[in-house]
Amino acid sequence: MNSKKRVKAAIYFNTPDRVPIFNKISGDVFPLLISYSKNWKPGWNEGEEDLFPHIRGISNWNRPNWVIKNPEYEGSNWKRIPHEEIDEWGCIWNMKGNDQNMGHPGRPSLLDWNDFDDYFDRYTPDASDKTRYEFALDQLNNLHDEKYKTLHLNCNGPSQVISNVRGFDRYLIDHRKHPNELQKALKKVADYHVEVMKYAKKYGINADGFWIVDDLGEQTGPYFGQKLFEKIHEESYRIIIDNAHDMGLEVHQHCCGKIDPLLDSLIKWGLDAIELDSPRMSGYPDLRKYRGKIMFWGCVNIQSTYTLGTPEEVEREVWHMIRNLGTKYGGYGAYFYDTPKDLNVPRKNIKAFQKGLDHFGVYSEIPAHWWNYPTPEIWKDDVVPLLPPNHL
Repeated sequence: MNSKKRVKAAIYFNTPDRVPIFNKISGDVFPLLISYSKNWKPGWNEGEEDLFPHIRGISNWNRPNWVIKNPEYEGSNWKRIPHEEIDEWGCIWNMKGNDQNMGHPGRPSLLDWNDFDDYFDRYTPDASDKTRYEFALDQLNNLHDEKYKTLHLNCNGPSQVISNVRGFDRYLIDHRKHPNELQKALKKVADYHVEVMKYAKKYGINADGFWIVDDLGEQTGPYFGQKLFEKIHEESYRIIIDNAHDMGLEVHQHCCGKIDPLLDSLIKWGLDAIELDSPRMSGYPDLRKYRGKIMFWGCVNIQSTYTLGTPEEVEREVWHMIRNLGTKYGGYGAYFYDTPKDLNVPRKNIKAFQKGLDHFGVYSEIPAHWWNYPTPEIWKDDVVPLLPPNHL
């Protein structure tokens, strides 16, 4: 079974030979990166003074005069000091200097809904810009294996983008006080996602899946209840999912937080797979009823075992993810956190993740009774249960 067939078998519970792996470009999934436009000129618009481009790893960019005239910003010096950055949606990001991560959302950029049209005229990215797709096309030229190819945008999903545009607290209030404006803004972002799918295909990028990044919760639960989530967010999610399906793409969503109360809605709207960096946050018992209904991509829990556990615990946790997130017919995919250095994940734990997949990830080699062996009702984040016995 090649990689593409393996991932699809996992999505549709059609008995993959082994657990599919998403590990940058070395696993079964090959992410095709849609980049920022080379015609984008951050810092040039009125009101963008002292706002640098929010692009991880950028060194050269078309610098406006306020940068050129300030020796403090020469070369990459500006990256070493505290500063603000702006992305293509006009979202502002706070950077501490010498950042090893993407920074944190900063002050809101759209304070007044009356400025909606002017704001989105200025800050809606142009999906037709062919320079966005050049890197992905280069990637495809170097791809020889039959991998499962996913489109990845250079921006977050609708909820997260508009949360940054409005500021988180104001965004939550908008759900009650400005629902129409909020839905209109969410649709703007959703429409951009769809346009990227269409132009990617037009420019020769034939993908299998579409990946969105949209955090919907915090440590203890979602940002909103299921009824409010459906009232405000159904339209934008269905725009993305329905159009992706029409183009033959499965939709995968990365989502942080304890979001299990929203899974019924996401499944109803057609989401094919959900990726959780910390599955223990939602909790295996609360995710249990969704086994067999949606595919789970899962990393060894980044808040506990992956970062703080022993290699032996990481290896055992791989089985518990296979058992508690998937079924014997598939439904679980191993997701390796893409920037482990940001979390100081020990290298020996990354290797233990792969070792666990080598030991437990081939379905034909899993003892049949393991699938029915009782699992704990109460899980402690820092405790990884023992494996089932080899023989009953």
